[in-house]
Amino acid sequence: MKKYTTILLSVLIIMAIACSKKSDTAGSGTPLIFSSLNASDTTMPVNGLITLSANASGDGLSYHWTASYGSFVGSGQSVKWTVCHADNFVITCEVKDANGNTASKQRIISVHE
Repeated sequence: MKKYTTILLSVLIIMAIACSKKSDTAGSGTPLIFSSLNASDTTMPVNGLITLSANASGDGLSYHWTASYGSFVGSGQSVKWTVCHADNFVITCEVKDANGNTASKQRIISVHE
């Protein structure tokens, strides 16, 4: 019985050491910083095309683009956007890093006839 208790205690100590080392490195790396969302212009004619670029840093970044209306061409850090009617539109970019952190920014684009 003493032999099994010693083995169990050894296993528990090894697990505790392994878990503490893992938690020390969890979340390490470059923090997510979303510094700016740029547009080639903030006004455009109907059916025009603008370029939007997200400036962010961090580990394993992914980009998700949405707009109140219109269509995107491309994906990733830089996309193009167009729309078929006049109005003011909100474009949002959400950036997510490898640790699951997210940040988002918006731009308003005015579209005219």
